[in-house]
Amino acid sequence: MADDRSAALLLRVWIEEGSDQFRARVMAVGPGAESERTVAVASTPDEVLEAVGHWLGEYLRRGTPTD
Repeated sequence: MADDRSAALLLRVWIEEGSDQFRARVMAVGPGAESERTVAVASTPDEVLEAVGHWLGEYLRRGTPTD
């Protein structure tokens, strides 16, 4: 759709084997030149929340999917 103003994030989380260290990758996914783009990598839940909040704030400010 030409006027589709939707966006999507994919959040992947895992525990590093052998260290029990938390890891996360936040990716913007969807149509466009890049079908998947890393928004942030994180090593704490707070960093994940901050990255998602920043991405959402940019999306709402622009009204379009963020680059």
